[in-house]
Amino acid sequence: MEMKVAFKGGRKFMVTTRGHQLLVDQPLGEEGTDKGMTPPEVFVASLASCMGVYVLNYCKNVGINPSDMMLSLEWEKATNPARIGSITVDIKLPKIKAKDRQQAIIKVAEHCLVHNTIQNPPEITISLTD
Repeated sequence: MEMKVAFKGGRKFMVTTRGHQLLVDQPLGEEGTDKGMTPPEVFVASLASCMGVYVLNYCKNVGINPSDMMLSLEWEKATNPARIGSITVDIKLPKIKAKDRQQAIIKVAEHCLVHNTIQNPPEITISLTD
């Protein structure tokens, strides 16, 4: 997989992969124009949407109607080093009695690629070129 991130002035970056684009920016109070999500928000969004895809696949496999599925997330920053310190995910499936399948749904969400990556951090190599 390949991704390009191009500086677009101010505090904005355009992320491009597979022909899709995502504008990333900073809030007004942080020298940005608030035209896009911040990098940490994109990170949390990737976790939520990945979990959503896995739960959607589970629902389809067991015949559950996922049409009103909603994932709500709350997250907090931590320091030393600066990072996201905690993320809470609440999955809502109002068309079913989710309690009947609670453990299975949570286990499926926990096995999404992004969650697995957070739990088992990848090796990251950074280089600088001209």
